[in-house]
Amino acid sequence: MTTQFPRLLLVSDAPLCQEGTGINRTLVNLLKDYPADKFMLYTSSDSALTASHFRQNVAAFSEGLLPFLRNRLGTWINVIIAQANLQLIDWLPIPERKKIESFAPELILICPGNTSTLLMGAKVSHQLHVPHLIYLMDDWVDQVRYRWWSGSVQRLTHDLLADANGWLMISRILQQDLEKRYGVHPKRSLVVHNPVDLSTLIPPDFTVHEGTFKVVYAGSIWTMHYDAVAVVAEAIFELKQEGYDIELFLHTPQQFWDQYRQNWKTWQVSYGGMIPYHDLQHYLQRADLLLVASSFTAEHAHVTRSSVQTKLTDYMASGRPVFCYGPDYSACNNFVLQWHCGLVCAAQDISTINLFLKRTIDDRSTNQNLAKVAFDVVSQAFDRRQVSCEFYQFINESLSA
Repeated sequence: MTTQFPRLLLVSDAPLCQEGTGINRTLVNLLKDYPADKFMLYTSSDSALTASHFRQNVAAFSEGLLPFLRNRLGTWINVIIAQANLQLIDWLPIPERKKIESFAPELILICPGNTSTLLMGAKVSHQLHVPHLIYLMDDWVDQVRYRWWSGSVQRLTHDLLADANGWLMISRILQQDLEKRYGVHPKRSLVVHNPVDLSTLIPPDFTVHEGTFKVVYAGSIWTMHYDAVAVVAEAIFELKQEGYDIELFLHTPQQFWDQYRQNWKTWQVSYGGMIPYHDLQHYLQRADLLLVASSFTAEHAHVTRSSVQTKLTDYMASGRPVFCYGPDYSACNNFVLQWHCGLVCAAQDISTINLFLKRTIDDRSTNQNLAKVAFDVVSQAFDRRQVSCEFYQFINESLSA
């Protein structure tokens, strides 16, 4: 691993908490070996959640001074409030600027999940005259049309991409879409997926399980996941009615269970609570099939098309078969097809999914062969030590440029 570590400032809405998911989980895994004295987190989230390794240098900013309305009037007014908050971020001094200047960053990594973080990252880089990298984990900027007096999301995104010393992307298709939309090309780029620390895992035995066929979903269930999870849940429920011994287990935060509780109960879904990350593999290895769900809705097509979900590489490390369910253009489906390491279904009708699941239940040995391929792929391409080394090398090369 490289011994050169520039003083790195991460600007992100992820708090780098130990039990976070998605963007947060990927960043924690990537930055785990970065020297604490050469790293600083600048976040809009509650820094009290930040894992101990990253607490040596932490500063915070607010996503907005003006609160949103939580009533029917907010449907009309909140867009104006959001744009006013962005203008205030642009106008007002950088919060905790002296703390950042005292840290003296040599390079800024901007990893935004919202517009406020995108704008703050650009502002800090510009005003402190520090070069930046940008890391995008889905194409959320495609759908945001906010404008304020001194700028807009689309202009800001263009400028950040054009000026960046390098792009870090969750998928090659995301990079290609950004190049086409904004008419800019990266000085250098690297596709970075969630890395898995295989050194802490007990190697899977790839045993074919007997008894109840357990389908497991682990992670958040945002609207960009829900419709696909719901179709699989309904299909499994119908198989139960036909006499199949099959069950869907959801390991998700309580809020997602409560939000759709009536549907889950109707479909006889089992709830297992959210799993602490250090116990994740133990629970995944109990499964016969691990579900990755990508939305079919037009509203979320930009995310489905561009984002390889964090859970996918964690699933692959478990030694259990991976099942990606989503439309043909899903980045997760295409990832599995590219590596020949899992099962894919893009049908939306229940009868086709039922037939797919019946074949899957009857062919457990073949499924486990795919699980072996998936584990080999993780070992060769997505082990944390290897991915982190490539990531840190990219940071060094970007700084020297």
